[in-house]
Amino acid sequence: MKSKNIELIAKYLDNIKKEKKVSEGTVTTYTNIGRNLPFSLTTSQPTIIKKLKELYDNPNTLQLYLNIIILVRRSIDENTDKLIKLRNSLRDEIIKVRKENLDKLDDKLPTYDYIIKELDNLTGIRYIINYLIINHGLRNKDMNVKLVKTLPRENKTDNYIQNKTKHILLDINDYKTDKTHGNKQIKITSPKFIKEFRDIGLKDGDYLLSKKDNTPINNVSTFNDKVLSLSIDKLGQNKLFKIVIKHLLNNKEYGKLEQLSNDRGTSLAVILKSYNLDNGVEQAEED
Repeated sequence: MKSKNIELIAKYLDNIKKEKKVSEGTVTTYTNIGRNLPFSLTTSQPTIIKKLKELYDNPNTLQLYLNIIILVRRSIDENTDKLIKLRNSLRDEIIKVRKENLDKLDDKLPTYDYIIKELDNLTGIRYIINYLIINHGLRNKDMNVKLVKTLPRENKTDNYIQNKTKHILLDINDYKTDKTHGNKQIKITSPKFIKEFRDIGLKDGDYLLSKKDNTPINNVSTFNDKVLSLSIDKLGQNKLFKIVIKHLLNNKEYGKLEQLSNDRGTSLAVILKSYNLDNGVEQAEED
């Protein structure tokens, strides 16, 4: 059964790889789910629903499994209507759980003033990484950038950084929502950022974050761990971003919110729903 599930998932991934780029993280997630399912992907929908409900209480986990099962079953022409109905019914519960988790997280996180003070005291690569997260909302993957003198004219599949005369230019092509938002260019004119970037002494072709032998970090988990270790108090980009969003909403800095939305490649609606520690959808409407 496990081998059959893994085989079906592998075949599905091979097919979608022909149409779009599939990240290493996606392949790992799909494969692990296929390995862990205690039932066949081709069994009846009621059986799948019963087994999933017995296994998982968390609606986010349940939704993740349902998403993958639905996609694979569709690819082999198996029915999915009951699975889709269950997935749709989880939405309100997921929003409720997310709000509860954000409330708990808010009690544990430092203030915006604290992280800005910490940022000002940083230097080198730690300053660069935390600046990009706090001021531009970049995710880990966005910061996997290579220094180049000249941007490729075509087939820009990587992320690049350029040391211009009066600014630093980020040209980001490989990120979570690139299929929706396309190429992102971010121009940084901060004197301290420019100085700190130039002081780390990258050469043409070097990566901002790399292995000891200066080769790129291709493993997603390793790269994420590297960013986490460099972030303020090891908070990571997600928590730092939540702190920034709360501050901007509390101070009604909607222009900065829009800038972060563009730089991150995330709609304002998603930011307000997923990252606002104060349940910002309702707050923004009331303001």
